[in-house]
Amino acid sequence: LKTLEEIGSPDNVDAWYKKAREQKRKVMGFGHRVYKAYDPRARVLHPLAELLSKRDPKIQSLYEIAVKLESAVISELGKEKKIFPNVDFYSGIVYAAMKIETEMFTPIFAVSRVAGWTARVLEYLKKNRIFRPRGIYVGPAREEYVPIDKRG
Repeated sequence: LKTLEEIGSPDNVDAWYKKAREQKRKVMGFGHRVYKAYDPRARVLHPLAELLSKRDPKIQSLYEIAVKLESAVISELGKEKKIFPNVDFYSGIVYAAMKIETEMFTPIFAVSRVAGWTARVLEYLKKNRIFRPRGIYVGPAREEYVPIDKRG
């Protein structure tokens, strides 16, 4: 949503996108680690965003910017690099149309996954097998503990 607000108007999309590409900026709301085609969740949210945007001129403008930006990104990167809108691209417009504050977007998205995360933990406990995540820790190798009252 911040990207769409930064662009400001459908008329600014082409110039904004050109500058973003020149600066090698990542365009938020595009690309997915798993989906190398159009994210099916974005396909569901796109028409919902369109419908909800008709209630509020500000949201309508954000939706129009999104549609134009999607077209620009897909025409340049869609076929070449398999970069398409992901679930976040249109969910921001849907949340904004529902008058949900931007700071709540991530918590709401996380809450929707809690049932799945919990089911997975219960499944691991039921099978009584050691869980070995595939992820590799990439954080600092060693950091000294700093008491809370001495932290900056």
